[in-house]
Amino acid sequence: MQPFNINIKDMKKIICILMIVFTAMSCNKLDLTPLDTISDANTWSNQNLIQLYVNAQYNVLLHGYQNDLLAAADDEAFNIHQYGNLYMVQTGQLTQDNVTSMSTKINYWDFAYGYIYNINVFFSKIDAAPVNATFKTEVKAEMRFLRAYIYANLIWRYGGVPIITKVFGLHDNFQVTRSSYDDCVKFIDSELDTAAAHLPPRQPASQEGRASANACLALKARALLYDASALNNPNHDDTKWQAAADASAALLNLGYSLNPDYQGTFLGDNNEIIFARYFTQANSTNFSLEEGLNGSNGWTSQNPSQNQVNAYEMKATGMLPYIVQPDGSLVLNPGSGYDPNNPYVGRDPRFDASILHDSSVWQGRVVETFDGGLDSPESSIQPWNASLTSYAYKKGVVESIPPSGSTLKPTNPWIFFRYAEVLLNYAEAEFELGNEDVARKYINMVRARPSVNMPPVTASGDALWADIRDERRVELAFEGLRFFDVRRWKIATFTENIPIRRMHITKQADGSKVYQIQTLEKRSFLPQHYLIPIPRSEVAKSNGSLTQNPGY
Repeated sequence: MQPFNINIKDMKKIICILMIVFTAMSCNKLDLTPLDTISDANTWSNQNLIQLYVNAQYNVLLHGYQNDLLAAADDEAFNIHQYGNLYMVQTGQLTQDNVTSMSTKINYWDFAYGYIYNINVFFSKIDAAPVNATFKTEVKAEMRFLRAYIYANLIWRYGGVPIITKVFGLHDNFQVTRSSYDDCVKFIDSELDTAAAHLPPRQPASQEGRASANACLALKARALLYDASALNNPNHDDTKWQAAADASAALLNLGYSLNPDYQGTFLGDNNEIIFARYFTQANSTNFSLEEGLNGSNGWTSQNPSQNQVNAYEMKATGMLPYIVQPDGSLVLNPGSGYDPNNPYVGRDPRFDASILHDSSVWQGRVVETFDGGLDSPESSIQPWNASLTSYAYKKGVVESIPPSGSTLKPTNPWIFFRYAEVLLNYAEAEFELGNEDVARKYINMVRARPSVNMPPVTASGDALWADIRDERRVELAFEGLRFFDVRRWKIATFTENIPIRRMHITKQADGSKVYQIQTLEKRSFLPQHYLIPIPRSEVAKSNGSLTQNPGY
């Protein structure tokens, strides 16, 4: 059974679940209503209803096929529709007042504590439930994983947050305070260790998408890596880096492998996936429409930036086409082999596997993003949906499903954790511990994927550290990780203050093309933006017990 495919025909069960979930979600998230006003005794005495309740909590896992705003909130992409007032993040105008207008992927507070409340209701009821003991143990472990996932995503956005593990009673003190970042990490670590002990290493095919012990290990590895990074470990405490290395090492010999086909990794189930959300035709996504070319009646919502395109090395030399100067300007990299007149030739294969560009062949035709082309803002087909950078997503898009006119919908999984990330996590932690040979080994494992086969990294010192950052940027592009990477590395005051760039392409009378990199949008990132502001309303409701993040 897929955890996200709830049987909507069984209305009696759904009504019971929705009475609990929706009532909980409508509450002020830190001003919690007493449990006895919404409890349904039937739910907690029926194993099938409990399973449905657990299933519903998996919706807290926000996948990137819902418009991955995080990519457009960093330097990877530009969102032409500016969903959820994304402009406020991009231009440095984010405040504790306007944050509530943002997408849930950025304004995570209210959404997260709603699900924490639901999970705490579960824990307050499950021990007394007259159901199978094995079932009870397993669903408790799943809910611990989900609660840990929520808290991890909270602290990656806000820093230390209130840890709430109970359901408040009518006469309880509703004032809560923020725990330290370190205490939150300890809580997450403990939850994951407990959950992993009661879950199978991998779920069987019939249970794909449910939490597993290895999913717990993967979340722990990411959480401890972020904890060891500069933003949260300014004194470079090596014990944190060792913990991060050990957490990633725990996943290295569990049978996972890099999928030989990089592009195909995101189009179906494979042995690189550690944890993902799975879909069916009844529970599909609109990703083909969202990211489809306007010339094919798509929306082209996320436009990969020229900034991201510049991050792909030349295949023959392993060198970047441009050197970014301290002021953010670009200088052609001598010896790289890059030809500005043929900018898409000879690049890292992950470029063509991830990004559609002018002259790409896609869905039976040639992509035209040059001025006046079918996929340009001057197109005769939905020009308002044209990419403004001259690029479109290819990563995760199913070529056989057109943006519109098909009865089929995409069902490829959204990957939350995969083996390549673990290898790069381990490489970074080992580098920080001074083990450069180990770091190079694991970076080069990723680069040696058969469909990629990039020249091995040989650098050391600061140059190796730059290679580690660049490799993550390319390998994990558009997967929702760079938003956190540039913040935890404390490089966002540089990377996010560089304007978002586009490629302007003019087609000449003789058929040749002229390529010119231009500024599309100036952006502003201030030091306070390393953390997201807590909504002012939440601080006010706490009567002063919640403190706002600095600078807001």
